[in-house]
Amino acid sequence: MSRPTRPDPSGKTRRPRKGTSKKSASRRFLPSRKKGAEEDGNVRTRATVRVAWVGGIIALGYLALVARASSLMLLPDPQLEAKARDQYEDVMVVQGRRGDIVDRNHTLLATTVELFELHVDPWFMARAPKSKSPAVADPHQLLADILAEELGTDATTLSRRLRKEGRRDVRVGIDLTPGDIRRIKNRVKLASRESDSRLRSTLFTKATPTRFYPGKSDAAPLIGLVGHNGQGRAGLEHAFDRDLRGETYKYVQWRDRKGRQITPERIQAEEGGTVVLTIDRRIQDITERALAKAMEATGAGSAYATVMDVGTGEILAMSSLPSQNPNDGSSISMDLFKNHAAMDAIEPGSVFKPFVAAAALEEDLLTPSSPVDCEGGAWRVGRKTIHDDHPHGVVTLTEVIKFSSNIGSAKLAFMLGPERTLDYLRAFGFSRSTGLNLPGETRGAMRNHNDIKPIELATTAYGHGVSATSVQLASALATIGNDGVRMEPRIVRAIENKYGEVIEAFPPKEDGRVLSVQTARQTVRMMDTVTERGGTGTRARIDGYKVAGKTGTAWKHVDGAYSSTARIGSFVGLVPSEAPRLAISVSVDTPTIGSSYGGIVAGPAFAEIGGGALRVLGIEPNPDMLKDDAKGASHRSDDSNDSDTRVTLAPELTWTASGLLRVPDLTGLSLRDALVTIEGAGLAVRFDGSGRVTTQTPPAGTALASGARVSLHLQ
Repeated sequence: MSRPTRPDPSGKTRRPRKGTSKKSASRRFLPSRKKGAEEDGNVRTRATVRVAWVGGIIALGYLALVARASSLMLLPDPQLEAKARDQYEDVMVVQGRRGDIVDRNHTLLATTVELFELHVDPWFMARAPKSKSPAVADPHQLLADILAEELGTDATTLSRRLRKEGRRDVRVGIDLTPGDIRRIKNRVKLASRESDSRLRSTLFTKATPTRFYPGKSDAAPLIGLVGHNGQGRAGLEHAFDRDLRGETYKYVQWRDRKGRQITPERIQAEEGGTVVLTIDRRIQDITERALAKAMEATGAGSAYATVMDVGTGEILAMSSLPSQNPNDGSSISMDLFKNHAAMDAIEPGSVFKPFVAAAALEEDLLTPSSPVDCEGGAWRVGRKTIHDDHPHGVVTLTEVIKFSSNIGSAKLAFMLGPERTLDYLRAFGFSRSTGLNLPGETRGAMRNHNDIKPIELATTAYGHGVSATSVQLASALATIGNDGVRMEPRIVRAIENKYGEVIEAFPPKEDGRVLSVQTARQTVRMMDTVTERGGTGTRARIDGYKVAGKTGTAWKHVDGAYSSTARIGSFVGLVPSEAPRLAISVSVDTPTIGSSYGGIVAGPAFAEIGGGALRVLGIEPNPDMLKDDAKGASHRSDDSNDSDTRVTLAPELTWTASGLLRVPDLTGLSLRDALVTIEGAGLAVRFDGSGRVTTQTPPAGTALASGARVSLHLQ
């Protein structure tokens, strides 16, 4: 075998010299090693270690991937399962309809109606218009102008919202009625035919359950309101939230791979119960109007009243002003939903005197004609002196009540002693819970007989240094009117299901006998004198009915001390006093116009409430007590053809399930009664002629929205 040759610079092939190895021969052609360079063996060792590390890291990474993949495929993972379920399952929460609140006659006071949100999909307006179809240069502005006019919003702002890119859902209106939606859609539909066809599919709606109060601000502090979360925030809505709230039902809704729902049926949750109140909507409306007049006449900060059925303890009306329409959700002030009748514990003043006098009669200490020395209007008790606003000397016990003597009442309390005085007052219901369980209700305050001072006992006898609510005053007075038997106050008659079946009933319940029948009736006769000539409550008289009442005026506590100017005037009474049916308590807080005495500021409101309520209940007036101009009308024959003298009651207002008002039958009413009824219904009225209503348009029973017009013809 021949040796390898290498080329010579001259081009000739040269053979290596004999004795030279191939290895040494190859090294001749490598660059010479630098002096001090690292040996090849060391470099190879280090490179081998590096390769081993990198390989190990890669191998560990692969092992981690294999382990993770194995765990994903072989072991359960709740998080991944949840993500997978989200792709084809939705957990749906269905809230049952909130139950209604109705009065004793099942007239709606609070209900849930379906209102609508109006939404716009701007994508349709961004498309190119079809050929031969009407189109405008700016469909966004065209739609914004229409909606702004219908919804009362700013067109520029609305147009800017509709132009935002990528938006498919722009909410433009809330709390819209079906009529509103129908009107807006019809107008947009007309615009799509005449101006731009791209508007045709832009609108869509979403139904939202909304709490609606047909009476608006009537009884608002009592009924309360519901928050955006569907829970009661105040009043009975809060107190009976558990009974009113519908059942909450959860179910799984499935979707296919394209996102389409495949759940076979729509689940319906059970709706809440209906709370039936003892309130009479008609008497409540009368009470609200009377208090509004009292506030306007006196410039008072607030006014409140309670009307109670003497025989059952049922509250027929509980009103507190000022208040607010709970339908005005955007401007709600919770201060205007304070139920003063149950939450304000005030010093009752002289309205306390009949209860102390009744206790003295019950203990046989005095009779209605027994003399009581009123000391000429000033009497010293310890270091303090008690004064009477109307000074007298020796008067009868009946006149102590008639003239409202502080000194006479204080002497009655001293005759009874601290223990008996305070025990009787507690038996009447003072300083005790009423059992109504209204939010924020107070029980009032009264001293203990073990540590009460003489001057404190004296002031307690005429309603100072003690506090009570309007409800407690009405309940205590009803005890006297009910022949001495106290009935527990009630505001709820029953809770019913959607079929009208009673789930829970709250029947009248006796609390116990406080006075004998004789004492109770004697006390009523003494209270009759308050509204007679010379009494302090003559402005509380009701034409045709006898009133047993008591006036009261008390200084108001402000910042922990008695105010030098602010007073609370009250009047409490029983009507008709011959056979008491109603106990009414009226208080006017901080009157600023004219006198602040209870008989002057609260007496007229009491007369209006009592007279209206008695007419609603159908209690005939006593002909002998009617004024001369009314006697003739009351004595006319029932079969008289003179229609102008017919006695008519305001018709009852009713609402549909959707919150629309059914037009009442106004035929036969005088213009005044018709206007009062229409105003209470929230309707506008147009009339012609004079006399009584003969025809009306639309006819009775027609469902109308608030603000609609009713035309009347009178003859």
